Amino acid sequence: MDVQLYRAAERLAAEDPADAHWRQPLYTWATEPPEGDLLARMLRRGLLAVAALLFGSGLIFWMAANWQDWSRSAKLGLIEGALIALLAAACLLPRVRNAALLGAMLVLGGLLAFIGQTYQTGADAWQLFAAWAGLSLLWVLTARSDLLWTTWVAVAALALALWTGPIGLLGWFSYEEHHGGVAVLTMLAWLALGLVPMLVASLPWLRLASGLGRWSHRLAVGLALAAWAGLGSAGIFMMDSLSVAWPVAAVLVAGVLWMSLRSRWRDLPSLALAMLAANVLFMALATRVLFQDDYEVGALLLLGLLGMACLGGSATWLLRQQHAWNQGAQA
Repeated sequence: MDVQLYRAAERLAAEDPADAHWRQPLYTWATEPPEGDLLARMLRRGLLAVAALLFGSGLIFWMAANWQDWSRSAKLGLIEGALIALLAAACLLPRVRNAALLGAMLVLGGLLAFIGQTYQTGADAWQLFAAWAGLSLLWVLTARSDLLWTTWVAVAALALALWTGPIGLLGWFSYEEHHGGVAVLTMLAWLALGLVPMLVASLPWLRLASGLGRWSHRLAVGLALAAWAGLGSAGIFMMDSLSVAWPVAAVLVAGVLWMSLRSRWRDLPSLALAMLAANVLFMALATRVLFQDDYEVGALLLLGLLGMACLGGSATWLLRQQHAWNQGAQA
């Protein structure tokens, strides 16, 4: 029994006997702590993931430190040998499969970077990340691991960011001429990436054991929301050339808000990220309206008040949603 939680429950009961909302869960957690086997499994998986990250990163750093002392064939053979060894471990040792495949993904990225830099293929940077995502997709599909899907989403997002160009360099906020159609296509590309975890969860032969991969879903949705908020804000400030960007961004952000709140993929962190993106678009629009002519002190104070109202209102609403979901789960 957890003595501290039990005493906290007793203290709440003494302070407010009529309020049993938090007292009953505390009694439950205090008298029925998590099983030791579950904690042991979680610890083992975490240590294996950290070991895979350290192995892949250590191999890349070690090669970089000894770059001048190795021949091309030795470097290539070492990276390929490590990749084959990790894939063999994933096939022969089911208990370390996910960790081995995670290490293999890191080594594969190092292999592609080595080939591109050594043999000067002339490929753009986005093509390296696209090839990395494409080649690793096979074992990500078969492993059905949220850890691997999260890594894959990060690699695919880097490829998409480099391919679509100025979104990674804030070029959309420059005074150069931009095309609204290109911005809309860019937002749709990020929409496609954001839908990947939900598509995986919808297909029986790809679905994870837990259904939706929560971390890969949150990363994909968060990156898409960041792209939409950035492009939508650029559309607000560059009305002449990107006037179509901010309404499309507003519709996409509203769609994520609805999905995270009402659909079967509802998720509080995703809902919070969508609220943040909505606040960014609203504050950008308010800034454009308030500072059309000059920067007056009154307008600056009003903008600050709007920002605090958005922050306070969003936090209050999210806490209420969390409270309502917790009550529904307990019922």
